[in-house]
Amino acid sequence: MRTRVLLVAAMAAILAALAAGCGGGGSASEESAPPAETAVGGETVAGETQPSEEGGEVKEGGILRWGTLNNIDTLNPFNAYSANAYVAFIMMYPILVQYKEDQTFEGDWAESWETSDDGLVWTFKVKPGEWSDGTPLTAEDGAWTCNTIVKYADGPTSFLAPFLSHVKECSAPDPQTLVVTYDQAVGNVLPQLQQFFVLPKHVWEQYTANDGDDLKTYLPSQDLPIVAAGPFTITKFEKKGTTIFEKNPSYYGDDKPHVDAVGLVYYTNADSMVEAFKAGELDRIEDVPAASFPTLESDENVVASAIPGAENTNFILNSNPDKPKRRELLDPEVRKAFEHAINRDEIAEVAFGGFAQPTVSLIAPDAGKWMNTDLEALPFDIAEGNRILDELGYTKGSDGVRVTPDGSRMEYEVITPTDANFNINREFEIVQAGLEQIGVKVTQKALDGTTAFEEIGAPDWKYETFDLSMWDWVGYWDPDFMLSVVTCDQWGGWSDTGYCNPEYDKLYQEQGVTLDQEERRQIVWEMQEILANDRPYIQLVNMQVLGAWAKNWDGFIPELGGYSKKPWTQPHQIG
Repeated sequence: MRTRVLLVAAMAAILAALAAGCGGGGSASEESAPPAETAVGGETVAGETQPSEEGGEVKEGGILRWGTLNNIDTLNPFNAYSANAYVAFIMMYPILVQYKEDQTFEGDWAESWETSDDGLVWTFKVKPGEWSDGTPLTAEDGAWTCNTIVKYADGPTSFLAPFLSHVKECSAPDPQTLVVTYDQAVGNVLPQLQQFFVLPKHVWEQYTANDGDDLKTYLPSQDLPIVAAGPFTITKFEKKGTTIFEKNPSYYGDDKPHVDAVGLVYYTNADSMVEAFKAGELDRIEDVPAASFPTLESDENVVASAIPGAENTNFILNSNPDKPKRRELLDPEVRKAFEHAINRDEIAEVAFGGFAQPTVSLIAPDAGKWMNTDLEALPFDIAEGNRILDELGYTKGSDGVRVTPDGSRMEYEVITPTDANFNINREFEIVQAGLEQIGVKVTQKALDGTTAFEEIGAPDWKYETFDLSMWDWVGYWDPDFMLSVVTCDQWGGWSDTGYCNPEYDKLYQEQGVTLDQEERRQIVWEMQEILANDRPYIQLVNMQVLGAWAKNWDGFIPELGGYSKKPWTQPHQIG
């Protein structure tokens, strides 16, 4: 109990220092919306040191102050869409398996697993443990979470349903055995289950009323601390401020966190975050702006990291075939003209300082063989864009803005999220300038992420009113999830395009049950070709992951961000 009291006092001291730089105040605020091998286990005393595999001594305890431009949009897994929300879930909840740096798997909650000869039944032996409120953690929690997601997959659990694709049911024959049964053999079981968060049944089962709709309206932020079984639990939550992750002494894993807590500080301004880091108010920052990276890289007290990333930025076109207005945007030729007017190279060099590369696929390069490298982007060619629109009969008015044959001006709003973790405003300006040269006028409609997502789906997730948007996707090493976001089933779920193509959906189902990975790759490449031709998105650039940390810290594994608990359990101060 004394350690807890001392920790709370220490966190109170740092919160005041952090508040001035972060993006707004508020406490426990949340809104609903429609992702060394092991540390030394056992109890440690704050300030104690141990040998470090990275060199020097591992200093146990303390608070890691972590700056970010990517906020946690909600603590409800059935609503969350921000990348850091999914990182939070990995840190708080059991997952059966997690990635290693070589993209192979190791157990997290699972100690071992085996598969039936026909591939339909996967049996996991899970570690004993307890939730942070003292309730036993058992396989029944996993079975309940699984069956609840499957039961309401077409409704309130649609955000998590892609990670249990083709699951028929789950069962818990004993407290340490979880059995997952599929309706067909699946070719990517472990990559899917890496994002299957096991929730505490005794907390969540009361919210399954109203056909599961109550699962989406429950606000865990009003019920702190979060009941967790992972290495951390959230004791303070600010959507636009500082969220505190405290070390969970009930964590079932051997890789106990070295730190007592992580203070994740959300900034709305990248320069403010960098200045706070330089001033010693932060120990680690992610989403470093390209303009600041060379300075940090040259600082002898800083470790600067630039690695390939899974984040692609994109230009979104409403692809609902039944949208009532601005139907010219559905014309494939118009979409080609738009792509010719977008200068990807300029975006990469100017908006991202060269720490990005033009891309054409929804699948990011770090997915390796799954990205279709045969795809070619249309070149930046203003003359060709103008030629296409001229041939379609879209004439330019006296102000240079084109008019469609039915008399509508080619003038549109582009929805952008204000909480993007990159310079989306500069990216928009480059897109705007290019489209202007082909007679298309666009204006930016900047909204917070939750409101932007709701505007895209309006009204009632029918995708009828928005025209264009710009955003990003952070994918995974396995392509299944990213391929799923443009399926018809994801209307009202992950879809931000209104795209629905039965041919594409058929291929999506086929790739999921293709066991031969080379055959699956061919299907996945075909799906990317369909998307490149239909252009629900015009993909823009793939971003590098830029981060930095103070040299008196070590143990960071940026390559595993969002894939494992180790990026948060391994960091430590150097004694």
